[in-house]
Order: sequence, then C-alpha cells, then structure tokens
Amino acid sequence: MFTAILFFYQSRGVFRSPTNIDRDIVEEELEFFKVDLAKIFTFDDDEEEEIVEELSIREKLHTFLMDPHYSKAAMLWAFCDMLAIVLSVILLVAESVPEASEYFDETKDYPQKYYYYVLYGMEILINGFFTLDFTLKFLSWPKPWLFFKNVLNVLDLLAILPFYIELIAMLTSENGAAGDKFVVLRICRTSRVVRIFRFIRHSKELIVVMKVIAGAAREFVLLSLLIAIFVLLFGTLMYYAELGRDSGFDSILLGCWWSIVTVTTVGYGDLYPKSPVGRLIGSVAWCLELLS
Repeated sequence: MFTAILFFYQSRGVFRSPTNIDRDIVEEELEFFKVDLAKIFTFDDDEEEEIVEELSIREKLHTFLMDPHYSKAAMLWAFCDMLAIVLSVILLVAESVPEASEYFDETKDYPQKYYYYVLYGMEILINGFFTLDFTLKFLSWPKPWLFFKNVLNVLDLLAILPFYIELIAMLTSENGAAGDKFVVLRICRTSRVVRIFRFIRHSKELIVVMKVIAGAAREFVLLSLLIAIFVLLFGTLMYYAELGRDSGFDSILLGCWWSIVTVTTVGYGDLYPKSPVGRLIGSVAWCLELLS
C-alpha cells in the first residue's frame, strides 16, 4: 500500500489501487496519509487499459519513465537505465587501473587504439541514453519550471554534463589531447561517479532514506557543528601541548586531523602525542567520544 501512495506523489496524482487489498482498507490508508480522494486518479488491473487511454501522451510518457510497472516497455527501459549505470561505473573504475588505462588513451597505437574507439563508443552510447532519458523526463514533467526542484533531476543533469564539457574541450583543442591541457577535464571525469546516484530512482527504499535525511537536516547540521567544535578545541589544545616537540603536530590543522581520527575511533597512528600533557588531552578526547 505504501508503494502505491509513494507512486501517487511521484507521478503527481496517479494512484494505482492494489488489487490484493480491500477498497475499504485502501480508503482508510489514503485518509491516514492525508490524500485527498477527490483529487486522485485511481485504477487497478481491471481498469488500467480503459483509464490509460484517457491519459494524454505527455502523461503516458511521464508514467512510462517514472513507473517501471506501467508496462513491459517501461520495465525494459528501467532495465536499460540500470545496465547503462553499471557499465558507466565499470568504465570509470577500469580507466583508473594501470593495466587497463592504456586502452583508454587515444594517443596509443594499434591495437590499443582500437580498444579506445570501442570503449569511447560505449561511453557515447551510455551518455546518449542518459541524455535521451533526461530530455524526455523534462518534456513530460507536469510542471517543467519545477523540474529542477527535484534533487534526482539535478543529479541526472550532473551525470551527463561532464561528458559534453569534455567533448567540447577535446574538439576545441589543437591536437586533441585536451585531457592533458585542461584541469577542468579531470574534474569532469571525476564527477562521472555522480551517475551511480541514478540507482536511487530504482529503489523506493533509498528514496525513503533520502526523505528521512532531508527531514532531519536541522539535526544533522547541529551534530556537525558540535563535532566541528570538538575537533577544533582538541586540535588546538594538542598543538600547543606538543609545541616544540618532534611529534608531528606542526600546525593546528594537523592537530584537527588527529582530533578527527580520534573522534571517529580510526586511530591511524600517523600522529600521536609524546608529552604527558598531550597524552592527557588525548585520553580526555577519547573518553569524551566514547561517552558520546
């Protein structure tokens, strides 16, 4: 039942009534979730074909893109989206592996250059699919001017922009080796990892987690502020306690690094106090973190 209500909000008013739940229970649940029965557009499996015909092309397209259960074609489209995400992440990881990096270098000679063209062709197809999906969602969005108020749509845009920025830079460079000339290209290639967030669309549980985090944003800010005060306080105390000693605390920033490692109970061992006062401060910091 919760899945049907979640899709109602995602689709801006389309409600798929579960067939395995009595209508009385459905109406009670809708009343509990404060859903206005007069403003919803309901259908079940028996009524689906009749009601779908009443939808406009734009509404059909929006439902097709947002609900994988809308039809077999929608399920196939969602599967292709997940496959494209997986392939893009695999290519991103493989590009960083020394043994495979030569296959991503266009300056290499054959046969490595042949593999480069194949891999870059896959990159073009993946980004073409992402671009088509993003464009169709924008065109079919109920209120296009509110399209970017949805965080997932912003992530979709950030997932495809780096490819086009990199492509423009490569085409405008003199010798095609734009990746060695422009630092922005390295940033673009790194930002391709944003594509993995597209998985959130295919998991209702992750969407719920995001909404919970957004609802607790104020509490997270307060927690971050308390941790920052704690880190800065003990980082400064440790710096002055170890001042003049060869213990590695050469600045307050390094003291804050030690404090972060201590607060998170990681304990790399790269920095540690040597003076009695420093060890006392470290013990107090560790005990306070343990108590919290």
